[in-house]
Amino acid sequence: MSIIYINNDNLLSVENLKNAATDVYINDATVTATLKNSAGGNVTGQSWPLTLAFVSSSNGKYIGTLEDGLDLTEGTTYTAEINADAGNDQIANWSILFTASKRTI
Repeated sequence: MSIIYINNDNLLSVENLKNAATDVYINDATVTATLKNSAGGNVTGQSWPLTLAFVSSSNGKYIGTLEDGLDLTEGTTYTAEINADAGNDQIANWSILFTASKRTI
């Protein structure tokens, strides 16, 4: 399980997005994410869905920022629901679990 830091900007990335049938990197997809609480509602403090931008000259890497204003509670688990759509029936959906934590030195 990954960590999401409270009152910090956090980077969310998708790396090596590929077409499973052809093993070719997908560099032109629309990739979005929505952060959900344990009840399945959207976490407040940011507009959803978040669009992850393609990182130029990468192989299927997309990145977006989860903003520092998210309403997170320490020790609570959240789910990032990620969707990738490259057209022509090239669609993928998955979830990543995060636990909220305060950053310490």
